[in-house]
Amino acid sequence: MEVYLSTILLIFLFAFFELRCKLTVVEHTIMASLLYVVIVLQVGLRWETGTDWSSYYNNFLNTTDINIVFVNSLIGFELGYGLFSFFIRSLTDSYTVFLLSHAILYYFLIFKANKRLSPFPFLSLLLFYVTNIGVLGSNRQLLALAICLYALKFVIEKKPIKFFILVFVAFLFHTTALLFMVYYFLNRDFKKYQIIVVLVLAFIIGKTTLPNILFSGLGSLLGGASASKVDVYSAASDVGDASLSLIGLVRRLIYFVLFIVNYDMLTAKFKEYKLLFNGFLFGLVFYFLFSNSLLILVNRGSLYFNVMEVFLLSSQLLIFQLKTDRKYILLLLLIYSIYLFFQAISGYPDLFVPYKGIFINSDFKRNLY
Repeated sequence: MEVYLSTILLIFLFAFFELRCKLTVVEHTIMASLLYVVIVLQVGLRWETGTDWSSYYNNFLNTTDINIVFVNSLIGFELGYGLFSFFIRSLTDSYTVFLLSHAILYYFLIFKANKRLSPFPFLSLLLFYVTNIGVLGSNRQLLALAICLYALKFVIEKKPIKFFILVFVAFLFHTTALLFMVYYFLNRDFKKYQIIVVLVLAFIIGKTTLPNILFSGLGSLLGGASASKVDVYSAASDVGDASLSLIGLVRRLIYFVLFIVNYDMLTAKFKEYKLLFNGFLFGLVFYFLFSNSLLILVNRGSLYFNVMEVFLLSSQLLIFQLKTDRKYILLLLLIYSIYLFFQAISGYPDLFVPYKGIFINSDFKRNLY
């Protein structure tokens, strides 16, 4: 637990300096570089820590031939991730080297995207760290997410070819990345009544069987591994957790009210806010459509939209002009961040606590499941 809390406090300290001091470019770069190294080493040097450890570990060890990559691409491990694993595996059989390589690439893209998408990069990194720690170990989708977030710069710069190429690359790491294509059409203003109408319609349609039919049809259209994943998601959704759905709904609605109330003020101060808000809004529509029928799809697919929360929440501090006011809000966000951390790992706390790495708690026997 000390490893996680120390990281949270370090990011918070940098966020405090960011909000209270006028950092030079050099100072900000040094702090960001230090934080990057700390997080990369923490994630890259872990052992038996995080979700899906056994499946990814065994996949790496068994990826000894290019033909295995193509076979695995038909049963769930997308081609891009397979080629990435095969490249590292052809150099070494050390899974730690693979995890370090994965972390270096993943956080490089996250840090680059975060710098563009947040007015307060350290604060949004704090929120990103605590909200996404629970999916640590989802190697394929995390790389897909990082590529997609980096691709958003091309939406802002109106360079569609580069954007769609990167989304396709992300798709090669995780099929759900196709959902991210919608972002290219979201960099615009929507009227408030349009937003409400869409949300109400999504809620009504979500109570019917239509989402299941559409999802199954999409899987059949894509074929191959995508079709098999549709069957898995549909079956798993039959055992969805209703209480989780309710908690998720309440949290999303609270965020929605906060984000839309401050929409006009913040879009004037931070032009990227419009795209971030619409991405979050699409995620809310996505939630309404599938939370009653395909909850596992919501858990997988909504990652590309829920992540906008960290940028939108950090943007709220633009409302407070006085540094003293920002200081108090930041303290509240620290407390909230600790709560989010525990919530993020609450599904499988035994997979995260204690942190086990090749140098820390290496003798700890973890019960993997």
